[in-house]
Amino acid sequence: MSALAVQTIAVFNQPAYDAAYRTASIRAQHSFFDQHIVEDEDAGFIAIDEGDYNGLTQELIDRIVHTIAAQMADDFDLPDYARASHIAAGIDLDFDADDCPF
Repeated sequence: MSALAVQTIAVFNQPAYDAAYRTASIRAQHSFFDQHIVEDEDAGFIAIDEGDYNGLTQELIDRIVHTIAAQMADDFDLPDYARASHIAAGIDLDFDADDCPF
């Protein structure tokens, strides 16, 4: 947690921050979106999933005190899928004019 967040929050609620951090960490393992710990007037801190909001408002962005990066990726983001060995294309290396059907 940043020193600025601790300084700007009147009464730092450590149990609420810890609970929000645990929630965000667990959600991040199963989400394509970043998880944010946000300062909340009533609860102290809450965890939000960036995917639950179309776009974060500036007011909400200003209240973010910590972000946990999403840990899921699409299957096609994996480096294995970039290799040519996964491409199923038949290439006739001995193709010549005799092989042409027209």
